[in-house]
Formats: sequence, structure tokens, C-alpha cells
Amino acid sequence: MNKYTAKTLDDALEQAANDMQVAKEEVIYTVVYEKKTLFTKRVEIEAYCMKTIQDFIVNYVQTILSDMGFENEVMTRYEEGRIYVDINSDNNSILIGKGGVILRAINTLVKTAVSNTYKRRVDLTVDINGYKQDRYKKVASMAMRLGRNVQRNRVDVKLDPMPGDERKVIHQTLANMNYVRTESTGEGKNRYLTIIYDPNKKKNTVHEQEN
Repeated sequence: MNKYTAKTLDDALEQAANDMQVAKEEVIYTVVYEKKTLFTKRVEIEAYCMKTIQDFIVNYVQTILSDMGFENEVMTRYEEGRIYVDINSDNNSILIGKGGVILRAINTLVKTAVSNTYKRRVDLTVDINGYKQDRYKKVASMAMRLGRNVQRNRVDVKLDPMPGDERKVIHQTLANMNYVRTESTGEGKNRYLTIIYDPNKKKNTVHEQEN
């Protein structure tokens, strides 16, 4: 993070915005020093923006993968409050690991590095050659199939523990399904999701009634 000093906070933010070539509203900052006397005004801030974090992630991922001996290309994009990190390597299958276990470890490593550097929680998703998007489609398809089974049989289904991003896909997929709700239970790696039959849950829309 860079530091900027000016007579007012607004002037310091203006300096930071010009330096990072972003709108002033995009500057994320912390006031580290402020002095106001009759004759002196001075404020110092530490500032960065989402692009700063994206550049940090690209350099961080490229460094750790290069140190492991992998050629790689890293791209990022910022959408709806989340940073998406796309990795393309000459060893995609190795970096993904069985069931995505290595990819999840990389995800955790990057999140921890960003959190420690910028002292804030940043929503981000690391993917390798589109693996996660394919995985999300499979998880969503499974959720629909199991949700319909719960509707028909009126018997709850308990799933094996899974990562938070995959649980989120199931929650979202079944959010509007009649008579079905989802619930997460447990902590950490043991947190699992249950698809529950709920006779009181129904969307009373014309479209739903017609179907």
C-alpha cells in the first residue's frame, strides 16, 4: 500500500486516485496520521484499490507457481464485489488435484495472503482452466435431481461435507424450488448441507401455479 500526504483528506484521496488512475470513489484508504492546529493541517493515508489487489494476486500466484516449476498465465477480473482469478498452466491437472483438493488449497493460500497484506476480507475465487465453472454446473445439476427426489419422496437428503462455494451453488439452485429448503450444519471441513422437505414452502406465483 502506498502513502499519500496532503492538507485535507479529500486532497490526499485525490492524489491517490490520480496515482492509481481510478475514480476517487474507488480508493480504499486508512488514515494513519492527522494533525490539525491553528496554523497546520496535515493528513496521511494508506491507500489502494481493487486493481491494486488484483495486481498483487497476479504477482503472488505467478511467483508461487513459478517457484514450483510450473509455467503459468494468470488473469483476474472484478465482478459484483468478487475477484475472479483464472489460471492457465502447463500442469492444470496437477494443480487441480483429486476432487479439486489442491485448487482449494491454492484458494485458501491466496485469500490468506490478501487478507494479511490488506487487513480485510476479500471475496475471491481461484479457478484453473475453467474447472470450477464445470464443477458448479455438475453440482447444480445434482442439486436439481436431489431436490426433485425430496419433493417426490418427502424424505430429507444429507450430503457429504463440501466446500463453501459448492454449498452456495446448491443453496442458490434450490432457493425457488417448492417444498424444498436447504440447511448447512457443522464447522470447517466437516460442514455439510441437508436438502429438507418443507410442506410450508411454496412460491405463490401465477407461473408456479400454472406449472
